[in-house]
Amino acid sequence: MENYFNTLKKEQANLVLLVLASQGISANFTRDNDSFDIVMKNADEKIATQILEKYFTENKAIKENFQNSKLHLSWKSPAVFAIMAMLAFIHIYSRHNEIHGLLVREYGSSALYILQSEYFRAVTALLLHADIEHLAGNLVGLFVFGTGVFSLTGYGRGSLMLLLSGFLGNVTNAYFKKGVYLSIGASTCVLGAAGILTALQITKKRKTSMSNIQILAPFAAGMALLALLSGGENTDISAHLFGFLWGFLIGVIYSAVVTKEQKKGLDNIMYAGISIIIILAAWMKYF
Repeated sequence: MENYFNTLKKEQANLVLLVLASQGISANFTRDNDSFDIVMKNADEKIATQILEKYFTENKAIKENFQNSKLHLSWKSPAVFAIMAMLAFIHIYSRHNEIHGLLVREYGSSALYILQSEYFRAVTALLLHADIEHLAGNLVGLFVFGTGVFSLTGYGRGSLMLLLSGFLGNVTNAYFKKGVYLSIGASTCVLGAAGILTALQITKKRKTSMSNIQILAPFAAGMALLALLSGGENTDISAHLFGFLWGFLIGVIYSAVVTKEQKKGLDNIMYAGISIIIILAAWMKYF
């Protein structure tokens, strides 16, 4: 079924409201940045969908234009580029000053140390990478999935959500794995971002008249993505899995408790500040 009610552009929302008003159905819209959602009584949703289906069937040219102008995620996210620059700087600096091995030993994620309450490692490990190929792969992943999360949740909440999914993924992995190993890389955060986007997509679809199969499709796609990004040598698949699952849970909680009004204002600055404080505290081994 065509999605006529959520994540619309302004022109699309106006067209839907105009068609519904002409048939005596009262509706309005809510706005989240450049995205518009149609709001109406639950009892009117079925008949509204039928009206719009009939309208677009009779006006195929308008329907084609409606479909081709779907809302896209914004790729303009200075915060993501700032994070990417930070990761690149840490890697280049550590290699240039020949302290990379020391940083991996002192700040890498390992059950041996995390289970002795060195939880800071679950954060600092996210900022270290084995080589330039490892770094480049995670930078691409952050650009694609991190930008998507930030465009939907804001750079402040988005950065904290990614950090939490990576941290919890590494900690959970340590408790389940309980082995002597050293794991580094932002991959857990990247999969956390994929989990968040999957959750946001599913919760969005639940607000429309979707079948269970359609609702679960994003989760299946997310799991396929997990398998795709977890291939190759020296890949900590379990950390990726836990990062994805924690990201998914965080995304579900976010959708349930954060309103559109709460996404605006100075909150982004506050949450971005919290993220920075957590990272600095981790490097100083405060937790």
